[in-house]
Amino acid sequence: MIKRMIVATAALSLAACAGGHSNIDIDELSEARAAVAASKAAGAERCAPKLQAQAVASLYWAAHEIQEGGHATEEAELTERTISKANAAKAQAKTNCAPKPAPKVVEIIKLSGVNFANNSADLTAESIAILDGAVATLKRRADINVEVAAHTSSRGAAAYNLSLSKSRAASVMDYLVSHGIAADRLTSKGYGETQLIADESTRAGEAQNRRVELRVMN
Repeated sequence: MIKRMIVATAALSLAACAGGHSNIDIDELSEARAAVAASKAAGAERCAPKLQAQAVASLYWAAHEIQEGGHATEEAELTERTISKANAAKAQAKTNCAPKPAPKVVEIIKLSGVNFANNSADLTAESIAILDGAVATLKRRADINVEVAAHTSSRGAAAYNLSLSKSRAASVMDYLVSHGIAADRLTSKGYGETQLIADESTRAGEAQNRRVELRVMN
């Protein structure tokens, strides 16, 4: 909102300087108008507000000079400046507003032995030593951010498994935070039964699929 006000204020102030009669809808400014419209469409009012405001200001001032007449040099310079600033605003907007690439998994730290009570997100006593090891690793590697990823077997309803895995991932994350790992380094996500890694025809296979991992993200 503030950035849009900057652009609007610049345009209005130039119009006021021209006595409120600057009309940019004239043939001589068709290319400049098109450039400003293109930069606006590219999101420059939000993502390159300073350059866009300069382009708009130059456009209004060029219109003022044209309507006064007798300022051919100034008209040409202002028109060129409008186009230049609008093109720069468009380019900057594309850079500033470009969606950030999704984080990628660059390493998986397996937390073998982290288990929970049946149908619960409560950690078992045997899991604590493993999580304490994970805490030590994260403190030693203070430059990494991780996703706590929890998985289930396919036994039971898929929706239930997904919900359970989310709760388990959150439980592990809470443990890490409570033992000194900054929350802004962590996220948690439950995958339910969507990423099975073992054949579930045996209990051993099911056990392998019920797992927790720390996914190091770039």
